[in-house]
Amino acid sequence: MERDIKIALAGTSWWSDSMYMPALSLHPNAKVTAVLGRNLDKAQGFAKKWNIPSVYTDENLFLRESGADAVIIATSNKSHYPLTIKSLEEGKHVLCEKPLGMNYQEASKMAKLASKLKLISMTPFTYRYMPVNRYVKHLLDTAYIGDPLHLNMRYYASFGRHPEYSWRFDKDQSGSGALGDIGSHFLYLVAVAKCNRQSPKYSL
Repeated sequence: MERDIKIALAGTSWWSDSMYMPALSLHPNAKVTAVLGRNLDKAQGFAKKWNIPSVYTDENLFLRESGADAVIIATSNKSHYPLTIKSLEEGKHVLCEKPLGMNYQEASKMAKLASKLKLISMTPFTYRYMPVNRYVKHLLDTAYIGDPLHLNMRYYASFGRHPEYSWRFDKDQSGSGALGDIGSHFLYLVAVAKCNRQSPKYSL
């Protein structure tokens, strides 16, 4: 019998609300025990909506008191590295949004610490599960189309249309900018498309 996995969620943005909590709330073995947010009122509203018992604005208390087996880090880019390091040091498995760090050095330290402590550390690439991408992979795997030699990928969003400040366009906060934000999805999809088609490890 599979045991329940207790999860602590760092981040209360629309991404946590739309991409994580719907799936976690429906999974019979996932129990979200705590949520971490910068704004207490927003975090409390988020917790009430999803029936999360504990709310924190202090990351140290969040990690020590949540009783979680694993931490999901869905916060802004600059906080990924310190939150992941602290989570690993507290003995938590980590699923961290990309980019893993602000640079290669941070990402490397995160990976090495997880390996040293024998903890699971991973990053999600949600686009691989989207129907259109799964269908393209199916066409490749069944040799309906040949090996792709050139890919033209575009992403349309309204982030740049609003005049107010956005950390996405502040490289001190976002790190590698568009390449690490959306470009990493494209690079990952290309890597999966070109992998050994006989290997179930990489199948979509």
